[in-house]
Amino acid sequence: MSIFFNFGKTVKEYEFKVINEREARASAGIMFLFGIVSFLVHFQFHSMFWPELFSITFIVEFFIRTVIDPKYAPYMILGSLIVSNQKPDWVEAKPKQFAWILGAILGLVMIVFIIGEIKSPIRLATCLICLILLFSESAFGICLGCIIYRKLNVPLQQCPGGVCETGLKRNNNRGKILLLLIFLTIFSFTYSWLKTYKYQEFASLEMPKNIYVRI
Repeated sequence: MSIFFNFGKTVKEYEFKVINEREARASAGIMFLFGIVSFLVHFQFHSMFWPELFSITFIVEFFIRTVIDPKYAPYMILGSLIVSNQKPDWVEAKPKQFAWILGAILGLVMIVFIIGEIKSPIRLATCLICLILLFSESAFGICLGCIIYRKLNVPLQQCPGGVCETGLKRNNNRGKILLLLIFLTIFSFTYSWLKTYKYQEFASLEMPKNIYVRI
């Protein structure tokens, strides 16, 4: 089989192609870091150079992942180097392929904005969606594209975190939610106290207007 135009690895323990989940999460974390930094630089200096540069690397990454082979994608290579001393966590390749095709579609939308030099709230929304998807995968191991793939009732065998397993028992989360609400209340009072009594200068600060115009 050709080393190009091939998605997933063949591992003898599995009868289906697989992807190393650790490498996927590491690459998503790296991309999220670069993406959020480019946004911060943009809002500081009002230049689209770094966001557009990141967007181009995003487009190239998902083109290589979906059309050629994920192992040749630059962010995947970097992620694999970082987790090279960790035991692989193999998951079925098809849901990842579907999720990364969605990423490639978002990349095509970004190409239109870049080439046409279009400044619109839709452009900002597209970038934010990409960052949210990257963050959810890297931080929580939640592949939203994989979840959509599963909702299509496609039979799956090996999903990230075992979410494909039927009848999986879930712990009672009510106590955790209650604790989070208590801490949220405490932090809200702390925020109000700091802003009112210690950092009064922040009370008069406002978010910059016409934020979408510069995107």
